[in-house]
Amino acid sequence: MNPLALVAARNSMPRSGGAVHTLGAEPGFEVAATLRDIAHLPFVRSVLALPDLHQKKDMEVPSSLAITTRDVIVPEFTSVAVNDGMGVIATSLNVGDMSGDRLLRFFSRLNSHSARNFFDGNRYSLSADDLRAVLAHGAAAVLGRYGLPATTLDRLENRGVSNDLGFDSRSLGDAVPLQLLLTSFPRSEMGLNFGGNHFLEVQVVDELLDAEAGRRWGLERGQVVVMYHLGPGPFSGTLLHHYSRRAKLYGRRVPLYFFSKLLFHYAQRFPRGDARRKWALHFQSNRWTPLPDASEEGILFRRALAMATNFGYAYRMATIRAILDGLHETFSPEIGAELLCDIAHNGISRESVDDEDVWVARHNACRLSPGKPAIVAGSYDVPSYLGVGLDGFDGRHGSYDHGAGTLIEAERESGRLKTSAGSVFKHVMTRGASGALVSREEIPLRSSEPIDRLLACLERERIVRPAVRLKPLGNLKN
Repeated sequence: MNPLALVAARNSMPRSGGAVHTLGAEPGFEVAATLRDIAHLPFVRSVLALPDLHQKKDMEVPSSLAITTRDVIVPEFTSVAVNDGMGVIATSLNVGDMSGDRLLRFFSRLNSHSARNFFDGNRYSLSADDLRAVLAHGAAAVLGRYGLPATTLDRLENRGVSNDLGFDSRSLGDAVPLQLLLTSFPRSEMGLNFGGNHFLEVQVVDELLDAEAGRRWGLERGQVVVMYHLGPGPFSGTLLHHYSRRAKLYGRRVPLYFFSKLLFHYAQRFPRGDARRKWALHFQSNRWTPLPDASEEGILFRRALAMATNFGYAYRMATIRAILDGLHETFSPEIGAELLCDIAHNGISRESVDDEDVWVARHNACRLSPGKPAIVAGSYDVPSYLGVGLDGFDGRHGSYDHGAGTLIEAERESGRLKTSAGSVFKHVMTRGASGALVSREEIPLRSSEPIDRLLACLERERIVRPAVRLKPLGNLKN
């Protein structure tokens, strides 16, 4: 059965699509056509295109996008890397404490505890029992494991747990392939994968644009903070790849997932579910696969989504612990450091909009929380910002860009990205205890103009007001 036919058969579905709200510049022809196609789907309520909107290769929807649906979840409306996220740790260090040599020692020390690959354990790896607890309870399950205070949960979205449908231990065998529960692969590499577009960055509070917010967050000019961007770890993406056929899956992974999915859906889950429907939903290339949220397939996916989300929180808890360990081992055990905020930018969540229960899928976009911190990242040589969430025009706009990377790179490629005062140390290392320094460059800082324009747009739309500018001092990729 075609998944679209499956949805059309449900009488509760509205027969007209939603509107597209575009913030920032008008998108190009291909991206605009994709947005129109999405908006015309009968179960779509609205589409919010944010200022850093762009289309990544082999992704079913553009980045910096939020899609609101009624009674339907669409896995492809977000990345399989659900609960990828960023966070900021405030320290008691001052910019005068951070020489180039100390930055190198800090990154080297922290990187030495990273896993060389997904199959390599590190000091933050989970046991099989830890994994099951994490899937049920999220970040709270590893507070003791990582020696973090309970107040850390207050700095995480939703206190670090997805409560959709609650948790039933019997659902583990129904929603999670046994090969993920019985092998060490999904729980070995924890918390320190800064590859791809992920990073670890030491920054300094460069300017307080909102002194009151700065005081509330315990920040002052010249103070050192650490920003991380990574996750959600190997478990989450591997799990969700079993629920749809995604465009960004190629090479030798295709046959591996095909056989793993056969085992999961037709052996482990036998005789539950209709065989033809399983094939249509999980094995076919559908572009978008709508799952009615109260259907058998929808509930199954919601359970998997909740577990994948919970693992992402625990993965970043390992990152927080690793950063604290790196600071204490590099500088002093007396160094003060605590999480200021941690914010996800991929996911699907049930929310109330205009007194209607809907599903909001975000792809490289963050959920707006009025009055709470918001992170908008720059680049390795461009400042980032902490902002304050606003009301989003009384809830009309409930999302914001997680960064300004595409806007910055467009300026860079055109030669318009100006240099600024200061410099930043850029480090590339191989992972693991024997990890080596591949390169280390001191490069000039660049202008914050592109991210300033993005934030000006968000402020006009009453989404985010910039509060603290964070200038990079050094960053790590591994």
